[in-house]
Amino acid sequence: MNKKAVIGAILALMATLGLTGYKIVKDTGESVSPVIDVGLQTVSKIIDGDTFSIADGGKIRLIGINAPDEGECFYTNSTEYLRSLIGNKSVKLEKDISGVDEYGRLLRYAIIPTPTTENNILVNEVMIREGYAKRQQQAPDNRYKDLFATAEAEAKKLGKGLWSKCETASTTPINDEREIDLGPPFPECNIKGNISEKGYGKTYLVPGCDNYEKTKVDERKGEQYFCFEEDAIEAGFRKAENCP
Repeated sequence: MNKKAVIGAILALMATLGLTGYKIVKDTGESVSPVIDVGLQTVSKIIDGDTFSIADGGKIRLIGINAPDEGECFYTNSTEYLRSLIGNKSVKLEKDISGVDEYGRLLRYAIIPTPTTENNILVNEVMIREGYAKRQQQAPDNRYKDLFATAEAEAKKLGKGLWSKCETASTTPINDEREIDLGPPFPECNIKGNISEKGYGKTYLVPGCDNYEKTKVDERKGEQYFCFEEDAIEAGFRKAENCP
């Protein structure tokens, strides 16, 4: 089995295990399942505090938040709170720029409708504001960026939910916006997918490119490591001009 096949098999196993967070693999253009964005959808199963299934079989990953995974502090609380909000209920799903993540889950905002539109409940925001999930903002899905930042700051200040119960969460600085680079998942997957905040768009850098060592990959912004250049190109990244 060649190297690409081996890495592909490992990544597939990671997806099967349902590892944390999400990486955007499709952005711009048409939704992968536009019919779900029309009308109301019935929630059929709550998987955890940021993921659920709908009656037509689609799996939804809430954009902009990250709830505790199984085995982590506040996992049960988070899951049960989402169930109390939308379990077996009808919600409206709203797409931002991206469509689907690396595990095939549809990236959406979930909205609980009310008789008056201005009182509609944005589930993603409520999960953050009540302390059942942390903010996980990833460009280009920034529609509610400021709202989510404010909600998290409030939850931290008041010590709601996981911010008072989970030691690692409570020590996170409220306004820490520094880039965080956790490194590649495998040594071979060292191609850096970068999203410029200065208007240069999505580029990727290979070892040997100028500024390669200085470039950080922050998954909260939608950046990621790639194993092969063709994977980066398929994800919408172009080779940086300062590369050989």
